[in-house]
Amino acid sequence: MNPGCGYGGMLAIDVGDSANANRSMTRMQQEKVGYLAVSLGYFRTLFSSPGHSTSSKIPFEKRQGMGLSEGLVRLSIGLDNNNELTYERIQECLSELAII
Repeated sequence: MNPGCGYGGMLAIDVGDSANANRSMTRMQQEKVGYLAVSLGYFRTLFSSPGHSTSSKIPFEKRQGMGLSEGLVRLSIGLDNNNELTYERIQECLSELAII
């Protein structure tokens, strides 16, 4: 926690499949929740789908065994003075896409 910037943290959401992962990340970027990224090391909110980016070299069967589905979206919540608003925007995007 930074008094001037707010809290940050990690969040993982399984949205079912890679098509939903791509749609949800695109929509969240459009709604200014954060940015699509391969690396999650930045002070702003970033998201990626490790099943087809950083972990794509792991064989599919092994990823399944690890619980790393094609629909997993990892979010690195950046330093944000209004995490409640960020959470609401994530929910709105997933709801709009009929994922939740």
